[in-house]
Amino acid sequence: MRKLLVPLTLAAAVAAGMVLLAWHSVGPPADLVWTAVTEVQTLDPGRMTGLQDGRVAAALWEGLTVLDPRDLQVRPGVAEQWEVSPDRRTYTFHLRPDARWSDGRPVTAGDFVYAWRRALDPTVASEYVYMLWPIRGAKAYTAALAAEKSGGAAEADDLWQSVGVRIEGREGRRLRVELEQPTAYFLSLTAFPTYLPLRKDVIEAHGDRWTFPPNLVSNGAYRLAEWRFQQKMIWEKNPHYWNAVNVSLGRIEVRVYGDPNTALVAYETGELGLVTEVPSLVQAPLLEARDAGTRRDVLFGRNFGTYFYRFNCTRPPLTDQRVRRALALAIDRRQIIERAGRGRQPPAATFVPPGLPGYHSPPGLPEDVGEAKRLLAEAGHPEGRDLAELVILVNKGADHVPVAELISQQWKSRLGLDTRIEQVEWKVFNDRVQRLDYDVARAGWFGDYLDPNTFLDMFLAGGGNNDTGWSDKDYDRLIEQAAAEADPARRMGLLAQAETILLGEDPIVPIYVYTTVMLARPDLEGVVVNPLNRIDFGLLRWRGGARAAD
Repeated sequence: MRKLLVPLTLAAAVAAGMVLLAWHSVGPPADLVWTAVTEVQTLDPGRMTGLQDGRVAAALWEGLTVLDPRDLQVRPGVAEQWEVSPDRRTYTFHLRPDARWSDGRPVTAGDFVYAWRRALDPTVASEYVYMLWPIRGAKAYTAALAAEKSGGAAEADDLWQSVGVRIEGREGRRLRVELEQPTAYFLSLTAFPTYLPLRKDVIEAHGDRWTFPPNLVSNGAYRLAEWRFQQKMIWEKNPHYWNAVNVSLGRIEVRVYGDPNTALVAYETGELGLVTEVPSLVQAPLLEARDAGTRRDVLFGRNFGTYFYRFNCTRPPLTDQRVRRALALAIDRRQIIERAGRGRQPPAATFVPPGLPGYHSPPGLPEDVGEAKRLLAEAGHPEGRDLAELVILVNKGADHVPVAELISQQWKSRLGLDTRIEQVEWKVFNDRVQRLDYDVARAGWFGDYLDPNTFLDMFLAGGGNNDTGWSDKDYDRLIEQAAAEADPARRMGLLAQAETILLGEDPIVPIYVYTTVMLARPDLEGVVVNPLNRIDFGLLRWRGGARAAD
């Protein structure tokens, strides 16, 4: 048994052991047991927003395209090939004849059309509905339904005729998609959960229970065999998957711990083969051991993601941009990274992470306590006087409380501001942020594709993931102009102008660029760290096949 990296008290060790014993279950042993610590929010691709949701979706479903985790290049998924028109506004996808659902039925173009139309319906409340808006007429369709202009199913069908999606071919295996304007990253979008196919008959038959086994029918490398909420999932290899012959692991168990420290104990004692979230307290020693060559199981890389704080711009005193700016300028990012992050995260002065080819972020937010004090005094609150206590909302799990504690201390010592930290369960946190029931809230955003738009379009007025109450007409105009701009350099320039407005208005404050520290058994092949945090479980295998499925 490997010596535990972090010393445990006897009580903690006993508690951890009791947790591990609770995971014992009947049935064939899993070829891989792994954890991301937390539970998924939903298994409905049309409603997914979280990173863990997306990872599970990528194992259970497959889109028209797939992003290869090794290089993040687009490769064929359900669509074995496609053509793009000379004006780059029309895509014609040819579906594989052997693409099958987990119950053996063929995957058709109609399954994609149904899923997309469903996500565009406001009653589904898809936070990522705007991912479909590059499709001609899609945004107008959503707006028309939201305005209750539809008089029923027949009128909704009439409205749908203006949306640029058509099923072609006698067997329904050809899908033609027309866009509003050329969209450079469209083939990356078709790999995203909102674009995944769904079975209309399954959803209509089972209603809200369609995502639970044995009801759930999917088309990816795995099918959902078991789901004990807040405990575990069991995936089994989908025998009808078109590429099943190359899927090595026959049975995968996903465990939920809630506490990354307990997950670490499970890994160190041999219970787990893969951990995608490591406690911040142990990241530094793990990385040092990796550098020294004594831990070959530690994986590390920089992500295309930003840890940041949201301000509720509808709630005083945060309605005053000067107050928001003062709070942003008073944050010491280096201290946060050294004391709470500990994962070699670069400080983030801008929202879009650096390093994208062709994109140059504007000058970012500096640390300037003097200017912060001046702005706060100008807003009528010198030394924090007459400012009510602000509440910093964080979710349980991960390491958000230590970050919040440091920020709270910095705002108190530098600005005289009183704050309180409130920690709630993830679902409660998510609901409150969406309803703007908070003062300041922790946040994180991982890019969905390698383009600055994936960060910037979320702050459009009415955007499903905006959650700040902030909007700006000039910002919206620049994002729309960038979407219609064919020249790559001019397009990047428009996006940089939009980010300048975002950083000047301060509805958010970037803190650091995410990094990934994962633990994976050295003989588990196929796990790679990439900027988008993608894992293709269909590519995983044990070296030599020692632990692989039959």
